[in-house]
Amino acid sequence: MPTRYLIVGQGVAGIAAAEAIRSADASGAITLLSDDPHGYYSRPGLAYYLTGEIPRSHLFPWSEENFHRLRLQRVHGQAIDLDPVGHYLRLADGTHLAYDRLLLATGSSAVRPTLPGVDLPQVVTLDNLADAERILALARKAHSAVVVGGGITALEIVEGLREHCRRVHYLLRGERYWNNVLDDAEARIVIQRLAAEGVQIHTNTEIAAIEGQRGRVAAVLTADGRRIACDMVAVAIGVAPRVQL
Repeated sequence: MPTRYLIVGQGVAGIAAAEAIRSADASGAITLLSDDPHGYYSRPGLAYYLTGEIPRSHLFPWSEENFHRLRLQRVHGQAIDLDPVGHYLRLADGTHLAYDRLLLATGSSAVRPTLPGVDLPQVVTLDNLADAERILALARKAHSAVVVGGGITALEIVEGLREHCRRVHYLLRGERYWNNVLDDAEARIVIQRLAAEGVQIHTNTEIAAIEGQRGRVAAVLTADGRRIACDMVAVAIGVAPRVQL
C-alpha cells in the first residue's frame, strides 16, 4: 500500500512540503487539507490586491495542472481533533481522514485585542483573501478608517485603504514606525511618505475602545481621551500560531 501523507494547511509551507514529498515518493498518496475555501494563493500578494496593483486572478500562482501533475488530493474542511494513536483527523463535519504521516502547516492568525467594541462587524484583520475582500468592500463605502498596528501588515492595510477611503488615520503606540526593525532615518522616510499621501499619523497613541452606534463602528477612543470618528477599524498588532490541534 502506498504511504498516506496528510498535510494540514494549503499555504506556501504545505505546498512546498507536498512538492518535496512527491520528489522523494512517486507513489505516495498526498492529501492537502485546508479550511480556506480559496485554496492556495499568495498571502504577500494580498497587499497589492488591496491597493489595486494586481487583479484577484494574479494571487493564484498554480493552475489545476500543477495539482494534477503532482497528484495532490485537496480537501476543504476544518480539523477539530487529532488522534496520533489511531492516525486520523476528525473534521468539523464528522469526516475522518486517516494518515501514515502527518504534517501540520497551519500557520498563524491575527491577534485581536480585548477591547470594548472589537466584535463590531466593521472591525477587520488581514489574515486571508476573505479578509482582504471584506476590507475592500467596507473601504469602498467608508469615509474614514482607523488602522492600529506598528508592523508591515498595518502599513499594507494603510496603503490599501488610502486608495479607497477619503481619510485614513494610522495609530502608532510608540514614537515611530516599526522601531524594532527600522532605524530612525528609515522609519522617518515611511512616515513622511504616508503623511505626504494624506494619511493622518497619530504617534504615542493607544486605542482604548471602539465606539459603536446602531451596531456599526462610529469612532475610536484613545487612551488619552481623544475620539476619532471613523466607519471602520483595521487591527494588525501581531499574530499567534494556530496550535489548537
